[in-house]
Amino acid sequence: MKNKFFKTTIFLAICLIVFSCSSNSDGCEPITCLNGGIFTNCECDCPEGYTGADCSEQVTPTSVTITKAIVKIFPNTDDGSNWDLAIPNAESILPDMYITFENAVSTNLYTSDIFYEDAFSNGSTLFEFVPNLVLTNFSLHYFVSIWDYDSVDEDDFMTTYKFEAYLDDNGFPDNITVVSQEHNILVDLELTYEW
Repeated sequence: MKNKFFKTTIFLAICLIVFSCSSNSDGCEPITCLNGGIFTNCECDCPEGYTGADCSEQVTPTSVTITKAIVKIFPNTDDGSNWDLAIPNAESILPDMYITFENAVSTNLYTSDIFYEDAFSNGSTLFEFVPNLVLTNFSLHYFVSIWDYDSVDEDDFMTTYKFEAYLDDNGFPDNITVVSQEHNILVDLELTYEW
């Protein structure tokens, strides 16, 4: 009898020290919480943007804000021709580059109020814009377009490419890249989300 009591006492002590005796006496079955969720009080406490028993479901944001656009690649020439005349010097043939954002029905949402004079695309020089553009319709494609500002003529359209502001399986990236070799464009977009 003493031996059985002693074995039971040892077992309980080991259980308490090593395993904290999670006997699930409260009926709580531990589950793995995804996407940074924390299991507490018998359920997953999900981070902002996720829901569900295991935090596996994304919550559609109410808005996505493009806080910064970084242009890395654009066409230096207009199919081999210069964007501007070489007056008064050869440097002035380069575009005075700025960007716009439109939605899929061609509504202009943002036009930069600055341009980069005599901009040259080499892949390593970065041209930053701060649109702080708030997008709320995620059923539409959006377009970032690059233009050459002309003070005496109409501005020259240089290139454009589409992107999605939000996808229901992308995990809310801080950055997305709008890129197309065919359209000679590479623009990184920095994003924030609201729910």
